[in-house]
Amino acid sequence: MSRSSTLKRLALTIGLVTVAATPTAATTWSVDQGASSVTFVAQQNGSPLKGTFQDWSAEITLDPNALDEAEINATVRPGSAKTGKPQVDQTLPGAAWFATSSHPEATFTSSEIVSTGEISYEARGTLTIKGKSEPFVLPFTLTVDGDTARAKASVSLARLIFGVGTDVSPPTVADPVTVDLEITATR
Repeated sequence: MSRSSTLKRLALTIGLVTVAATPTAATTWSVDQGASSVTFVAQQNGSPLKGTFQDWSAEITLDPNALDEAEINATVRPGSAKTGKPQVDQTLPGAAWFATSSHPEATFTSSEIVSTGEISYEARGTLTIKGKSEPFVLPFTLTVDGDTARAKASVSLARLIFGVGTDVSPPTVADPVTVDLEITATR
């Protein structure tokens, strides 16, 4: 075998090894708002009070094979909360609840995402509501079918830690509140 041929093979081998060793780039997903939802359930006087946040957004960069590059940044506009009960819907933006005039957005920013099972993950980061930031863990499941991803999460959120609903005691409106996420996204 000629020296030229050997060098070409060596260069090709090094190139293939370099490509194989290059980390997988995390995938950026576009959320399908029409197929996704952010909802909540609070116990009010012992009965479930269901609602939805109608205005929210999320920037998701995630590949299960490249979690070190994964990132989730989500924003919910609490003033968009709707329960179907006019009196409640008028109360929620007020100072004792979401104080939307001074805090129009609630945010979650991940600092890391870890696998906890075959399709189970935790997004660990910071949740900010009414200007108060707290460490927060969001457990979720993720399934990817081709170019479509579906994530689901259900989490108990201690509203009083964030100063939400300070004008009512937990027997009237329970603390915590359950927040459910169903997100469909495409790449």
